[in-house]
Amino acid sequence: TMPLVVDAVWALWSITAGIYDYFHTSAMEERIHTLEHVLSIHQFVIAGLSAGLVLLMAYILLRKH
Repeated sequence: TMPLVVDAVWALWSITAGIYDYFHTSAMEERIHTLEHVLSIHQFVIAGLSAGLVLLMAYILLRKH
């Protein structure tokens, strides 16, 4: 009887661990995807601000001459 109980507990633990691992991995991949999306938006914002700063500096320098 004891090996049957051990096998049942082992099977239940394996299934539960597999389900947990699946959902945990999916959640991590989703977070990583969201983070990549946010980073790409930040890159566009930084590029836009940098271009605006360059144009402003060029305007100030050219206006003085």
